[in-house]
Amino acid sequence: MICMKRVLPVLLFCLTLSAAAQQRISFPGNLTYDPFYSVLVEDSDGNVYTLNDASYLSPEGERKYFVWFRRGTDRGLAEYPLDLNRIVSFELTGNYEVFPDGYTPCRVELSSGDIFDGFLDTTGYLGGMDPEFGVYARIYLQYNGVKKVTFLHDGTYLRCPFCGSIFYDYGLTECPFDKTPLVPQNP
Repeated sequence: MICMKRVLPVLLFCLTLSAAAQQRISFPGNLTYDPFYSVLVEDSDGNVYTLNDASYLSPEGERKYFVWFRRGTDRGLAEYPLDLNRIVSFELTGNYEVFPDGYTPCRVELSSGDIFDGFLDTTGYLGGMDPEFGVYARIYLQYNGVKKVTFLHDGTYLRCPFCGSIFYDYGLTECPFDKTPLVPQNP
């Protein structure tokens, strides 16, 4: 029993050290898991809105950094999550709420320069800070008549060397949290 009491703290220490080492390997450079996007949203009347710290929110309100995209038919031959950091813009090209599962015809342009026609899950909404009003705004993709969403990035990101936050808004030059100059990553 005494031997077990001596071994247990050493075992726990080794497990903790191993888990910490795995985390350092998985998330090098103190990167946060909350990227900051800025987007321009154009509605069907031609009005343009800006959202900062934008993300896609599911109908349940879960914050996502991807959208579901289908290629093939309206029911989809291939369906997969499309990361926001790969999207330059998406334009909704068809009627809203045509399909019972919430997918709307869409043309998406990727940061690689590729353009695809398919179907975008429009059951959720884009959320972010509206700099004109200084408050959080929700723009429902299916009901607000959104025509086009343009992400203000080119696929690369900026990193704050002080706090580790990453920003996909290439218009920023300093971290809004601590005013540290941002450093380009993956140029």
